[in-house]
Amino acid sequence: MKVCSKCNIEKELTEYHKRSNRPCGVRSQCKSCYKEYPVKLKRRDGYMRQYDLNKSYGISLSNYNEILEKQNGKCAICNKTPKEKNMGRKKNLCVDHCHTTGNIRGLLCDTCNRGIGLLDDNKELLNNALLYLSR
Repeated sequence: MKVCSKCNIEKELTEYHKRSNRPCGVRSQCKSCYKEYPVKLKRRDGYMRQYDLNKSYGISLSNYNEILEKQNGKCAICNKTPKEKNMGRKKNLCVDHCHTTGNIRGLLCDTCNRGIGLLDDNKELLNNALLYLSR
């Protein structure tokens, strides 16, 4: 038996999701209280997006939107909107940054971001790929 940290009702351990890093092996909130959590997060307009941008890149949502506006809502490499690349589904552009300095270079679609990432942001490799494609 365990008391839920949210509703303060004592319930069987089967009423809790497993959590291996907790001392008792389950979450502190019961399943019914925990399922309300994602709904509350979605209600916080842009909160998680703002949190992720700030934590990962040190920018605010308004900074992201300024960059997006400068790029006319398009990928900095292929010049397509996220909707064009994702069959009409809404998708955010990726924040491209230098892994050495952390400086933000621009916003890219998933495909372009993965492409330069798989080539380790290496200009020589990118030039070699360009030469290869020119054959």
